[in-house]
Amino acid sequence: MIEEKGRVVAVGQDDVWVETIRKSTCSSCSARNGCGQSLLERYRPNRQQSYIRAMNGFSIQENDQVVIGIPESALMRASVLLYLLPLIGMMGSIWLATVTGWNDFYTVLSAIAGLALGFIPVRMRGQSTSDMCRVRVIKVLPRKVVEPELMKTGQSWSA
Repeated sequence: MIEEKGRVVAVGQDDVWVETIRKSTCSSCSARNGCGQSLLERYRPNRQQSYIRAMNGFSIQENDQVVIGIPESALMRASVLLYLLPLIGMMGSIWLATVTGWNDFYTVLSAIAGLALGFIPVRMRGQSTSDMCRVRVIKVLPRKVVEPELMKTGQSWSA
C-alpha cells in the first residue's frame, strides 16, 4: 500500500479533499538535469502542497490528520493497462505492415491506427480501473501528531 499523510481541507458526502506536502526526490537524482519532471517541478507555482480527493469511510472533520493510500497492485495493473496495451497495438500494426510489404508512409499510418486501436480496451476498462485505483482514507491520526516537515518550516496544520 502506498501511503501518505495529510490534512483534510474539505469534507464531502463520500469523499474528502486532503492536502499533502509534496516530497520531491529530484534534488538527489543523478538524472535531474535531463529530466522533464525536474523541470516541471522547478517552475510549478505552488511546490509545497498537493490536493488529493480520497474516498472516505470514517467520520472526519476539516483539519483532521489522515493517512491516505492506494494499493500498489492496483496501481501497477492500471499502469500496464494504460501504457502497455496501446504500445502492443502500435507494435503489432507495425509488424503487420512490415510483413505485408507496405511502404514507410503506410507503415506510419498503420502505427498510428494501431496505437489508437490500443486505446479502445483502455477506454472500455477505464471505469473499472479508476474504481480500482481510487485513493482511500486508511486511518485518522490523533490530533497531537505533527508532521516533521511542518515543524521545520514553522507551519502548523491548524487553521
